[in-house]
Amino acid sequence: MSRWSIENRIALAVASSGGLILLFWAIQLAITPGVEPAAWLVWGMAALSLLLLTVRVRRRVLGPVASLANILEAIRYEDYGLRVRTDRGGVMTELAREINLLAEELRSRARDERESRALLEKVMQEVDLPVFAFDASSKLVIANPAAEQLMGSRLADGGRAAQIGVQALLRDSWNQPVDLALPGGTGRFVVRKRPFRMEGRPHTLLVLTEVSSALRAERQEAWQRLVRVLGHEINNSLAPIKSIAETLRDTVRREDVKLDRDELGDGLDRIANRAHALGRFVGGYAALARLPEPNLRAIRLTALGDRVVSMETRVQVALEGPDVEVEADPDQLEQALINLVKNAADSVAAHAGAVRLKWSRNGSGILIEVLDDGPGPPESENLFVPFFTTKPGGSGIGLLLARRIAERHEGWLTLESRDDGETGACARMWLPC
Repeated sequence: MSRWSIENRIALAVASSGGLILLFWAIQLAITPGVEPAAWLVWGMAALSLLLLTVRVRRRVLGPVASLANILEAIRYEDYGLRVRTDRGGVMTELAREINLLAEELRSRARDERESRALLEKVMQEVDLPVFAFDASSKLVIANPAAEQLMGSRLADGGRAAQIGVQALLRDSWNQPVDLALPGGTGRFVVRKRPFRMEGRPHTLLVLTEVSSALRAERQEAWQRLVRVLGHEINNSLAPIKSIAETLRDTVRREDVKLDRDELGDGLDRIANRAHALGRFVGGYAALARLPEPNLRAIRLTALGDRVVSMETRVQVALEGPDVEVEADPDQLEQALINLVKNAADSVAAHAGAVRLKWSRNGSGILIEVLDDGPGPPESENLFVPFFTTKPGGSGIGLLLARRIAERHEGWLTLESRDDGETGACARMWLPC
């Protein structure tokens, strides 16, 4: 019985329920004397009706079930276009409605998945970095055009990592850039590996980032900026020197014009001043470029502050802070503070303003502040750009050099308007203890 199909079970149940009645009726007719033949005819018609009813019930009940089975089979093969009628009433209607909603939801998800895959393929094609994806058995499942270009050939899905020459990259951990010589190119690459799951199975994403080309591009851009700045500044100094020198030469050569000593001295002074400004500019750049690694040792800020303020004689600089120590290079830190104090003094020297050098503990480090009551910092995003200055005769190096020194000490430096309600600027330098 357990091997019978559901159709046969339903038919047997219907036939059995009516068959017992017909059986008892037939027995009653058989044992009753004088039964008319018409009674047996009625019995036969009842038996035929029972047979037809059994077939109809089987068809009416199992027809919708067969339709639902067809829909589910179509869904299994990712065909979400079929639907089941929902006008039959009863529990079958509820079941049909739920299956239709399931098919609609799966169709929506399949559409979203196709769109996501299409977007991923486009992104992978546009990414310049070589990207590979391997399954747990080191079989290639994804390779973008940049990866194929690096390998010098088209990579078919299913190839092994060992066959395409990246087995070592996939197997080992790489904390440092590695030099690679591959059919499509050579270079120094950073290797990144990330696990992910696809279709429920573990995979590994392998991404190669070439650092040599990026460094070359950055280095070339830096040199171009440097050449532009140097050329601009040198031309600004050489142009007046050339003009003054040619004027003096032409004057000396003319017999009808006599050049007195004052005019000659004035011209030579101008040449000397411009040459001095050019030398100051080049010297400032050299100091910035040759900044060595800091030689750290314990420094008492009180003693360092005394030396810094003694360098500034135009205005009085007040000191404020506890007698604490900081791990720093004494020469570099002193130079940074001298530059900050000098900038503050420049902004207040015209109206005999005040400058204050203070420090305090701040978290895991020391916060050093240089405050002035001048007009405040200029409204510019170029304060820490090399050679940018708003002061006549300034080199544009001091503030940048101070920031470089702070960063070499794993700290930071900012220049902002004061936030204590007073007018002026505040340079804040934070250094770790």
